Amino acid sequence: MSRTDNKTGFTLIELLVVIAIIALLLGILTPALNKAKIAAQTLICATNLKNYGPALQMYASDNKDKAPFMVSWLFSQNTIANAPAVSKGCMWHNDRDEPDGSMWPYLSNDDVHLCPVFKANAIHAGKEGCPNASTHSMLTPFAPTYSYSMNWFLGFDWESLEKVGNTEMFAREISMKLSRVKNPSQCFSFSEENLWPIQHRENDREKVYCVNVLNDNALWMNANKAKPDGATDNFATYHGVSAARRNEGKANVIFIDGHVELTLGEAGREAYLKFAKPYPGHENMNVW
Repeated sequence: MSRTDNKTGFTLIELLVVIAIIALLLGILTPALNKAKIAAQTLICATNLKNYGPALQMYASDNKDKAPFMVSWLFSQNTIANAPAVSKGCMWHNDRDEPDGSMWPYLSNDDVHLCPVFKANAIHAGKEGCPNASTHSMLTPFAPTYSYSMNWFLGFDWESLEKVGNTEMFAREISMKLSRVKNPSQCFSFSEENLWPIQHRENDREKVYCVNVLNDNALWMNANKAKPDGATDNFATYHGVSAARRNEGKANVIFIDGHVELTLGEAGREAYLKFAKPYPGHENMNVW
């Protein structure tokens, strides 16, 4: 009596077919998963920034409707002045500097100050004036901890400047009243800011996008009508795009009324006119 073994298994061809199917599925799913990851990170950043709206309103309520002074909302002027020379302009990534600015008490209990997309870009791009991770001085830690900047024009009363002068403005930290903002839904209060300069994006033509980068957590858009194609600070451009196209993306921006938008920035003076100008006539002051 003979016995026949009935062992079964995959043939080589069947294994190759299965491997090919798995590879095909990965090829289809990977881009979708990457897009989902990018969308989730962008949402986290927007949610973080959303916390700045109530904090700004609470600060104004406690300070006669005034916004915090633009350079000292996160770090006090005293802390900035006494920071080591190697960390000036780099305090956003120096985790040895403890925030003590005027708005900090309204934000200090919230872990909402660092966008994960910003952190990834910070490690790879660094900052002009603050070397990147591969060449950064060990005297200044490269540990990004803050990624949002305030609208300079909101935190500085430009009409008072002509009356008291720049020295007194900084000594008294004279800022603007929030109630003076004509269109709270169109004037931004805080935004993400780029870590690298951009001369021209794909569709900007002769207009410059940004020549300055994140350094002091105060975002100054070009208000100089004599140089409408020029630029200073501007919104970030790293959301919703691949690393290779990080000059063409958008930024999370929170406006005075508290709503957050994923916003495509403007180049040249148009950025100030569209997003930063607090009230009509502000653009015509002699300081520009």
